[in-house]
Amino acid sequence: MPSRLKLIYYKTRLPLIDIGRLDDLIIVAGMGRSGTTWAGNIINYDNSYRVLFEPFFPAKASEAKGFEYIQYLNPHYRNEVLANQARAILTGDVRNDWVDRGNDRLLYRRRIVKDIRCNLMLGWLKRLANNPPVVFVIRHPLQVLHSWLELGWGKEAIGSRSDFDIITSQKELSNDFPIIKDVMGLIDRQDLFETLLFEWCVYHLVPFRHLSKNDAYPLFYEKLLTNPTNEVGSLFRYLNKPIDADASHKSILASSGTNFLDRDYGRDQARLLNSWKDDFSASQIRRADYILSAFGLNGIYDKNGLPTDTQLFGDHS
Repeated sequence: MPSRLKLIYYKTRLPLIDIGRLDDLIIVAGMGRSGTTWAGNIINYDNSYRVLFEPFFPAKASEAKGFEYIQYLNPHYRNEVLANQARAILTGDVRNDWVDRGNDRLLYRRRIVKDIRCNLMLGWLKRLANNPPVVFVIRHPLQVLHSWLELGWGKEAIGSRSDFDIITSQKELSNDFPIIKDVMGLIDRQDLFETLLFEWCVYHLVPFRHLSKNDAYPLFYEKLLTNPTNEVGSLFRYLNKPIDADASHKSILASSGTNFLDRDYGRDQARLLNSWKDDFSASQIRRADYILSAFGLNGIYDKNGLPTDTQLFGDHS
């Protein structure tokens, strides 16, 4: 739909109707710039889902006002106020132009919650929503950092706090994960490169520990890029969702609405996979490996920037 017609449509459309139950839900999570919007579009290639775009963003969704900008919650944490707010979001009882930016149908029976700020409470959300499937999108940390540095990300949308300060100020998080305090003592807090890498590590460490290997599907950006047919087939088997090969292939090639740097997934593959080798100095790359190793996360990718297929989630239930 042309942009002008799309604007007219969004201003004049009727309120959408969402009749899906709490268990008619897929959660797509990951760090910003890792490919979560792209993944959501691929899953929703047939436009059968209502996609809730980042509904846990307090600056954009009033239903999330009780949550921190980057909220940590232990899976067993009890708070009925937050639980009720989260249920309202997960059941689709949230409507605004931010959350429903791409939805163009009147009636929906299923929904995808696509969010980049709920990594640290995924275990809690899964328990709350009676164990919905979770697609956890992962991308090489230095590719993510390059995008964040180019876009000037790293602090809350409304306010002056850095993501680093928001994360490290939550005592429950540091109590549950003492390694966070340990690594804080190893990094230069004035160096944005190091604090953003620290954030990548925390964003991934927590769900790796809180979710079991049957709780979530680890969707690697690099696998989608290099072997989309196999990866999408594997993803859809996890979701128990039928696939139309031609239609899903179009969604793989399509640019997402959050492709701020205007990358072409088909033509820019080398840059999308390995630009970090040129974008960062040898000393920065060594430093990154040191910080990843301190968190025990250095085995996720090999030296060429490709996933190693190491087991990420735990054996616990």
